[in-house]
Parts: sequence; C-alpha cells; structure tokens
Amino acid sequence: MNAIKTFFIGIVWLLTHTVQGQSLCYDDDPARFIPEKLVDYTHIEAHISVLESEQRVDGKVLFQFMEIRNDVDSVVLLAPGFIIKAVSVDSNQVIWYLTDQHLVVKLPSKRNTKKMHNLEINYTVNPKADLYFIGWDDSSNTKRKQIWAHRPFGWLPFANDRLTMDMYFTFNQKYQVFSNGERKSVVTNNDGTKTWHYQLAKEHPFFSTALIIGDYNWKEFIASTGVPVELWYYPDRAEDVNSTYMFMDEMMSFCETEFGVPYPYATYRQAPVADYLYAGMETTTSTVFGDFLHIDGRAFWERNYVNVNIHELSHNWFGNDISHLRGKDVWLTESFATYYAKLFERSVFGENYYQWERQKEYQRVMKAADNDQFAVGNSRGGTERWYPKGSLVLDMLRDEMGDENFKKAITYYLKNNHGSEVWTADFQKAIYESTGMSMDWFFDQWIERGGEPHYRIQYEDNGVGLLVKIEQIQDVTPTRPLFRAKLNFEVGYVDGSRKTYSFKNEQKEQLVIIPKDMPILYLLFDPGNRLLKKETFIRGLNDRFDQLLNTPKMIDRYRALLDLRDVPVSDKRDVYLLAESKNSFHLIKEEILKQLATDTTMEAITLFGKSLHSDDVLVRRAALQYAGMNHLQLKDEMIECLKDTSYSNIILALKKLKEIDPKNLENYLKLTANEKGFPGLNVRIAWLELAVNSGKKKHLVELKNYVSNRFDFKTRINAIEALSNLNHFDDQLCLNLVEAAFYWNFRLSQVAIKSLKDYSQNDERGKKIKELILLSDQNPVAKQKFLDQLH
Repeated sequence: MNAIKTFFIGIVWLLTHTVQGQSLCYDDDPARFIPEKLVDYTHIEAHISVLESEQRVDGKVLFQFMEIRNDVDSVVLLAPGFIIKAVSVDSNQVIWYLTDQHLVVKLPSKRNTKKMHNLEINYTVNPKADLYFIGWDDSSNTKRKQIWAHRPFGWLPFANDRLTMDMYFTFNQKYQVFSNGERKSVVTNNDGTKTWHYQLAKEHPFFSTALIIGDYNWKEFIASTGVPVELWYYPDRAEDVNSTYMFMDEMMSFCETEFGVPYPYATYRQAPVADYLYAGMETTTSTVFGDFLHIDGRAFWERNYVNVNIHELSHNWFGNDISHLRGKDVWLTESFATYYAKLFERSVFGENYYQWERQKEYQRVMKAADNDQFAVGNSRGGTERWYPKGSLVLDMLRDEMGDENFKKAITYYLKNNHGSEVWTADFQKAIYESTGMSMDWFFDQWIERGGEPHYRIQYEDNGVGLLVKIEQIQDVTPTRPLFRAKLNFEVGYVDGSRKTYSFKNEQKEQLVIIPKDMPILYLLFDPGNRLLKKETFIRGLNDRFDQLLNTPKMIDRYRALLDLRDVPVSDKRDVYLLAESKNSFHLIKEEILKQLATDTTMEAITLFGKSLHSDDVLVRRAALQYAGMNHLQLKDEMIECLKDTSYSNIILALKKLKEIDPKNLENYLKLTANEKGFPGLNVRIAWLELAVNSGKKKHLVELKNYVSNRFDFKTRINAIEALSNLNHFDDQLCLNLVEAAFYWNFRLSQVAIKSLKDYSQNDERGKKIKELILLSDQNPVAKQKFLDQLH
C-alpha cells in the first residue's frame, strides 16, 4: 500500500507536466510514395490460345490507352520470356524492344496525344511461373489435368491499371474455361476446340485477373440479393458442393447488409484448383481456391471453406471495386476482408466462435511481434499485420467510433470511392466527412506505427474502493511512444451484478480508484479482451478462480485459464472440474483437458472419458490429443473414436492406441483399413506409416507411390513426412523427392528440401541425393542453389 501511495504523490506532478517540442518519428517505408502513371489503360481485348502439350500460350492483345502527360515517348509492359511477333500502335508498326522482364514500345512521334490509342501485341510465351500446367505429363491419368493462373503475370502483357476486359480463350472442347466477368458466349470450333468469351464491363484492377481450364461442372443459382452465382466443382465430387460452399447465399446477403452497398459486379463465381499455393485468392467476380478446401462433410472440422469464402467475396468491394494505391495501403484490402470474414462467422456460428477467431488472430500478432515491430500500414508489415492485426485494429476502431458511426463511415467510403484506387487518407477522410469524427490519433497509433502496449495492472482493496495502479511497461521509443486507450475494468459483485468503469490512459503510470458499492467478487481488466495488448495482471489465486467461474464472456474465462497454467494441478483441480461442467464451448474444455492431462486422480480420468464421448468433435480431439499412459482404462472409448466422423480424430485415436496398447495395433489397423481421409489421404497415409512401422513392409510400395507427381501436393507432403518418420530411403524415393524439391508449389518444395537435408546427414544418402540433383533437368544455377541449401 505504501508503494502505491508514494506513486500517487508522484502522479500529480506527472499529470501537470508535459514534454514540449517532441519530434514525430515513424519507421521508414520504401513503398510510401504513390507510383507515377504516364498513360491510362482503359480496356483490354485478348485472344488467347493455350497449347497444353507444349505448355505454351499464343496471344493477340489489344490495349486501349490515353496519354496522361505530354512527355510520354514509350510505354512499358511486363512481359517475361515473351517472344514478340508484332507490335502496332493505331494500326502502325512501331519500334519495340525487350529487356529482361519488360516490353518497351516506342510511340510514334507524330500522333494525337489527346485521343484514345490502340496498342496491339502478338506474342507467344512458355510461362515459367504464374500460369501452371498440372497433370498433363501424368500418363496414368491419376492427377487432375488443369491449367490455372490467379494473376495475369507471365501469360498476358501486364501494366498495373484499372480497366475493362473482353477475354477470348480457345482450348480443347473437352474442358471448361473459367475467367472474370460475364460469360458472353461459348463457340464450338471446327478443330475440336471451343472459344470462351468473358466480358468485364466495369473497370477493375488488371492484376486481379484469372484463368482456369479443367474438367468442371457448376451449380447456378440466383442469390437472394439478385446476383447470379456459379459454384464450380469437380464432376466426381458433386455430392460435396453443399459442404464446400456452405452459407454462400447468406454471405452475399451479409456483405450487402453490412456494407450498405450492393455487390458491385454483374455475376460471381468460384472454382477449386489443384496444387494451389494458398487457401484462396480474389480475382474480380471470380474466386480461385485450393481444392483441399473442396471438402466432404466429414472434413468440415479439419479445415472448412467458410472463412476463406467470405474473405474472398468481401474483396469484390475491398480490393476490386476499390483497390489500394500503394504497397503501404495493402491493409485497406486485406484487413477489411479478414475482419468481415470473422464477423460473418459470428453471424452463423455464434459469439464464442468469433472470440475464438479473435484469439487465434491475437496469437499470430504476438508471435510476429517477437520478430519485428512493423506497422499495419507499412509495406513491410507482412501478412501477420495486414491480416490478423489489421482485423483486430478494425475491431477496436468500431469500438471507439460506435457501431452506427462505423457502419455509416464504411458505406460512405465504399460509395464515394467506387471504382477507384485509394490510400489510407481516403478512409480517414470518409470517416470525418460521414460522421464528423477525427480519428487521426487512432490511425497514427494503430496504422502508421507498429508495436502493442504492455500493461501491468495491480490493485489493493482499501475498504472504500479498489486502488488500481496501471503501468505501460513496453519499450517506449520516438517511433513507438506511449499508447492512448480507454481502459475498461469490469467489477463483479457477490450478488451477481456487475459494473464497468472506464479510464483514459496515455501515461506510463497512472493510479485510479474504483468505488466499492458492495462486496466485490472479482476485478477484470479489459472485459471481452477488446484491446490489442500484452498484460501482466498481478493478483492472487482466488481472484483468477473467480474470473474463471463468474465472468459472463467465454473469452475472459479462457484468459483466466491461461493465467493459471503454472498453478499446480492439485491446487486447481476442483475449480477446473466445476468450470468444465459450467462451460459448453470447446476452447474452455480443451484448455482444461490440457492442464489436467497429467492428473492421475479418478476425477480427472473420468473427465477425459466423458470428453471422448462428447458431441463436440473438437472436445473429442482434445481428449485424444492430451490423453496419456495414465488413461489406459479409457482404451474402449478411444477404440470408439476409430469410427469418428472426423478424419483427424481417427488418426489421433490410432496413434494413441498404438502408444498405450501396441500389442493390439493389428486389430486397430483392421478396423480402419478402409478409411482414406481428406485432405491428402491423411488417414490412409497415417495408417500406412503405422503398418510399416509395425513390420508390414509390403505397404511401403503404396506409401512411396504417394510421393510421386501423380498425386496432389497435400498427399505428397503427408507421404514424405511419413517416410521421413520411418527413416526409409531408396533411389525411387530420392528421385521423387528431388522432383518435389524443384516443384513450383513452395509448400511441397519446402517439405521435400527438409527431408533431403535430413537424409543428407548420412554420407551415402547425401552422395546419392547430390548425384540425382546434378542429373535433373533444372538449370545449373537452380541446381547449385539447391546443393548449397543441403549443406
């Protein structure tokens, strides 16, 4: 108490003295400048023929453009590896030349600089990246045959601009073609091909252009908002359309209602593709996503498509209709899509699910903070700042502005910047013009600057009230000054009532008094965990128990559990068993199971048994994950999990039973012999690994087969990791690993490289690996770079 009183005397001086003449400092950002623009491209008409046997594109492209400045003598387009056949401007042949990556076209000296010009380019190209040819070299026809690109780079001459499009694609008539805008026609040609015409009549960012060719069907419907929607799927997976595209109509309605602006284009479609690099990618009107999210019903709780689906749909407003201008404004595209995705999930899965999503975002942000302190509005911020941190920042902005003002500002921003490029100041301006609120301080703190506050909270009960000491204990620098925030404290009383007290804080140290109207049960800092921060809350064990048992929000009870991790099991068991019985959401139950995993009492073991019978797939998963040798008597419950609806739970049950009851593994393998799993044949490959490890070497042939390029990258990754666990190595496996290591899908190549590095620790294996790398058909520079990575 004396320390706090001494502090209180000092705080009076602090509150009456301010530092004058401080300079404003920010982290440098190389992409803070608006890029120069010499010409305005307004339309592209492209006639594209794709030759799968030669992995070649033949194209004739016509750009329409206007000169913006009077000192323009040439135009430059990205054209890596292009073979140019002819170039003309306004039907006149012109001088042109190629650099390493670009086509430079000299404009005629005698021309009307005030009129629209036509630039025509005839070319051929074998794309080295960005347009991917998949499965065409698989003579077994195991792998799906596809050609896809989620960006125009490498197969279309590219200039960064907003334009309208008429795209004509000619390909083998057996396959379907997917691109952007309305499908105006599909014409059957006399040579066994079809030509597909897609038109995008509203301008959009040219980089947001896609091409997919493959064997597809699609389901058509009119959304309740009136938008025509196409849901593309694999013909052999027709029964999985509903599980993949769950809530599609609700998503369209949610966006239009939440944004206050109709869907900005004439149609919407989406399609899965093989060996996709990411989860999904927005391209205007047409979303591309990985077919590992083209799920069946049982795979819903492995990873479903809901979050990615609504994220990419949101980009048609945030990213396509309105596109960001500079590299440091990427957050205007990605943060909004991430934010609205979790809001939609709240609308269909509930508040607790939404809080779980926020908790996952928080964990990603804090992990990134261990590496650097770049801001959300910085081109070097990276995905952890543009996606989860930006999403959490938008939560705080909405809290600060109020729900009505926030929604008003969003609608105003979308309407007033329709069809344009924006930067951060445009959003700030929209807030001010629509609500009269100046949020400059908020943008300065949370968008332009990096870092997060770290609050240390301690308090004492003096009989009349709670004397609370608040400290900001993070490093304070010229680029990261003290944070300004409204700090909320929730007081819970013994009669079950509660009250929230708020205090403005922008000081390093602050003392506040919370009145004590009646006996207090608990004091909670930042109810709902709304403020992005680290916190150190110094308090007793019973205070944390009271938070766990009595706070109304699930996330606050979960925070109490995290704060109790270091407490001995014997001191918290009874409270945990009570808390488990009072909570229904899996996140609470999972954490309790994790912390009681080593507890050998009958009460804890009974809890694990009950959890293995839970209706919640994620609770069953946690029980399987954290069960150990002290749960031998729950073997029958684990055997039941071999028939679980969840593929991951089957794998966990198999591995756990092998651990606690190895002598009966053969029986458990028989019970699961027909399970395949999804994605990546996950159950089958786990089964094969266990079978081979138990001495059934005949299954090695099948397991090694899954490493070959006949299979999708998820299957290959699972098989590589299984064989690495078995420490199996032979020439055929090595050959497939080297091929995988050079494959363009970085998720596969990273796993293959790691496996080859591990195998290279053995001199004889390392020699074989080096030999096969040198014999591969990769270029010498790539080979040497790979060899360098192995040592």
